[in-house]
Amino acid sequence: MKFELTTKNMVYVAIFAGLQLVLEFLTQLTPQMPQGGNISFSLVVIILCSYLMSWSYGVLVSLVCLGLHFVLGFATYYGMASLMFDYVIPMILVGLTGIIPLVHIKNKIFPISIIIIMVLKTISHLLSGWYAFQTPLIGNLTYNLPYNIATCIACYILFILLYPRLKNQFKK
Repeated sequence: MKFELTTKNMVYVAIFAGLQLVLEFLTQLTPQMPQGGNISFSLVVIILCSYLMSWSYGVLVSLVCLGLHFVLGFATYYGMASLMFDYVIPMILVGLTGIIPLVHIKNKIFPISIIIIMVLKTISHLLSGWYAFQTPLIGNLTYNLPYNIATCIACYILFILLYPRLKNQFKK
């Protein structure tokens, strides 16, 4: 699917962004790390958009949501390094998930892309801890790994449950 900002596509982008924000609000109710970071199951909406519409729309939705996260207080500015490595790069990576094809084995889907993207997202957060907060590697891993692994698992499971039910609707 090529990138076109038709009325229909803009409505879909708005729906995906709105759904992601509602789920992000619910994400804020889950346990958080002391300095931020939580199980962001709301990212599954961006991943679904990336596969259902295309990665270009996934990136668009992720950037729209990122801007709204700051406006609504879901994200905090700690300087340029943190902005790039904690927010911009990870959100763009999540939007790009649809670039990696789904693996199909015996009529089952295996979105290995979610694992790959979440590993890259975690590396970005580790770079933020190193550059923006001068956190030693052990502390950085201790802080970033638990919520990123939990986010990966949650998004993987939700994607497997939701994608098969939604994909036929987007072929129309």
